[in-house]
Amino acid sequence: MSEFEEMLESAVPRRRGRGYHDFEVGEVIRHHWGRTVTEADAIQFCHLTLAYNPLYFNREYAHALGHPDIVVNPQLVFNVVLGLTVEVCSESLGGPFLGVDGVEYLEPVYPGDTLTAVSTTEAKRESRSTDGRGVVTWHNEGFNQHGAKVIEFRRSNLAIWKGRMGEPGRARQVRDDG
Repeated sequence: MSEFEEMLESAVPRRRGRGYHDFEVGEVIRHHWGRTVTEADAIQFCHLTLAYNPLYFNREYAHALGHPDIVVNPQLVFNVVLGLTVEVCSESLGGPFLGVDGVEYLEPVYPGDTLTAVSTTEAKRESRSTDGRGVVTWHNEGFNQHGAKVIEFRRSNLAIWKGRMGEPGRARQVRDDG
């Protein structure tokens, strides 16, 4: 047996994310990862997305407007906070991301800030048109390292629990202990 085959045989698959029936309306999920946004992240994001507002990459311009540093592009802030919620809220649902509503940017984010995320399950409903499908909606909030809320929004995902993606035996084949 090769070293790779031995490693594969000893690997323990772990379940990631949760399914439709695992979410309870009103439950608060404090996502365990945080993400420090670096100056390189901020500058690269602006260049890659052609976001050429000097507030996002010109320190002297930002200072002239009263900021202590360049401001991180709010779209990057949104993407980081959304990304922090994916492991728990989206990975096992098996359905597509349905959209975002009510995005509010509340405080500027600066390079070196560490963002964390909290999700509250706001609603869930079974599909009226397709058996074995449902929609889950969360209110997501992003905070900096000082506890200031910097962003909030609502997002929804389609969840599949019957059929190919949600077969009852699939979840049991994976350990859920970590």
